[in-house]
Amino acid sequence: MILKIRHYLSKLFKKDNDLPLIDRLEDLIESDPEANNGINGDDTNELALVSNVLGLKDLTAEDIMVPRADIVAAKVDTTLDEFIKIFSKNSFSQIPIYKDTLDNIVGIVRVRDFLPYINNPKSFDIEPLLKDVIYVVPSIQLLELLMEIRASVNHMALVIDEFGGIDGLVTLHDVVSEIVGEIQQNQNIFPQIITKQDGSLIADARTPICKCEDLLHIELLRPLMKESCEEPRVESLGGLTMLLAERMPTRGETLLHPSGVEFDILEADPRRVKRVLIRKPPEIPSHD
Repeated sequence: MILKIRHYLSKLFKKDNDLPLIDRLEDLIESDPEANNGINGDDTNELALVSNVLGLKDLTAEDIMVPRADIVAAKVDTTLDEFIKIFSKNSFSQIPIYKDTLDNIVGIVRVRDFLPYINNPKSFDIEPLLKDVIYVVPSIQLLELLMEIRASVNHMALVIDEFGGIDGLVTLHDVVSEIVGEIQQNQNIFPQIITKQDGSLIADARTPICKCEDLLHIELLRPLMKESCEEPRVESLGGLTMLLAERMPTRGETLLHPSGVEFDILEADPRRVKRVLIRKPPEIPSHD
């Protein structure tokens, strides 16, 4: 898997490719016949991560930026004491520096670069501390923005409008927080079920049983009820595997359903099942 990931990355970041990074990633997944082959339990985290990033493709810098009115910046002639107050008040690690107006940014300064001057304030000079600024357009996609900021020294980008004015500000922390926050708040970004090329399914154990039944076109829960009038005691795929095993299943265990469907436990701990591989018998049609 390590060599496969390196192979994909070498294709993904080729300098002579003019396609947006998000499109390159999608093309690789769709065009490479090995991308969904040979997936085992240890590889599914990588697949889930790729799916999550693809789910964020519509987010842009404009969606996550700190708007112009909320940008904390300082004039180039700000004194050392004033800088210390700004950083202390806002708890930022870096801020933009401008001359005359915010539209004339001359650089970025980091709080750690001020430390040598604390005991020697008379030697303070802002010029050597200024770092280069990265400018991006509001419409840049989140993954492209992440790569731009990550490649910069100060991990900050300024969003500019069509006239070159400052529209907003984005840091690496903002981008990462947005990605994590979107994943946590929107379960659709974290797909509960991943379909492999061979027709088997890798599913989050929290997936509702009814969703699995819809994909498999077969009843999974009712055949396990001892009496026809018995009310189902579980609702999730994880609960279904516990019902099949009549105990807490363990990682690596395979459970056979009366229909012929097999459930391989890919990930579990002593308290719950986390991830399951569902293998369908040939007579059950695959999900379109």
